[in-house]
Amino acid sequence: MLIMKTAQSDRAEAAGATSGGPRSLTRILALFDLLARSDQRMSLSELSSAIDCPKSSLLVLLRPLTEKGYLMREEDNYFLGPRIFQFAQSILTNHPFESALRAVMSDMVAQTGETVLFAVRDGGNVVYSAVVESPQPVRYVAQMGINRPLFCSASGLVMLAYETPQDLDDYFRRTELTPLTPNSITDEKELRLLISQIRKTGYASTAGTAHVDAAGFGVPVFRADGHLAGALVIGAPLERANRNKKQYVAAAKTGAERLSRALGYRSGLKGTALH
Repeated sequence: MLIMKTAQSDRAEAAGATSGGPRSLTRILALFDLLARSDQRMSLSELSSAIDCPKSSLLVLLRPLTEKGYLMREEDNYFLGPRIFQFAQSILTNHPFESALRAVMSDMVAQTGETVLFAVRDGGNVVYSAVVESPQPVRYVAQMGINRPLFCSASGLVMLAYETPQDLDDYFRRTELTPLTPNSITDEKELRLLISQIRKTGYASTAGTAHVDAAGFGVPVFRADGHLAGALVIGAPLERANRNKKQYVAAAKTGAERLSRALGYRSGLKGTALH
């Protein structure tokens, strides 16, 4: 098994060294971070090497964590225990993300005058989990819970842009690219090129691909681990979208950055690479 120290582990240890904080605390944080990112159980030797901690010192930390259920041990290998998942769930349950989401979306509507949506993935589709409509008489309208195919929606293209190459291949292999409108892109090569561009620019834009007279501008929102939490989208009538594209893209990026920070994400995290 290849063992690597994580960037967060390095930062945690550096913070402890500069602030004078107890070394055991930074090692515990590094330990949890390492095991959370690993898809395999790890031995004492592997943990010791990964977080640069002597085995004797590490055992002093591992024993109480195991006794309390924060870690589990089987055949001299360690992995996260039920207490740490309960702890994480308590944090997520009480995390004010919904309040932050509603505040950010409302600010974006006030700034742009357009409808703002938050989308999450559901298999081969995206689902709008939150919608704040534009106050204008002519506006983009979408109901919460409605879904759209990934390949023809701004939010869906954002999801595809952060797939691994293998997952993206699997998606195209199993998906029938049935157009929703005459403008829907159904050529796989063209879609792959578009997805690559989204990855570089940090946003997706569509015009008439899901609704003939509507455009969308989607931007990724990241969790603390650098993986996607969803996509923040501005939906607008085509005429206004063409006229105000730069403003809408800038507003969507700013809003997505605020939401990502609310989820604990920090820019530059390596996890934002294809996961």
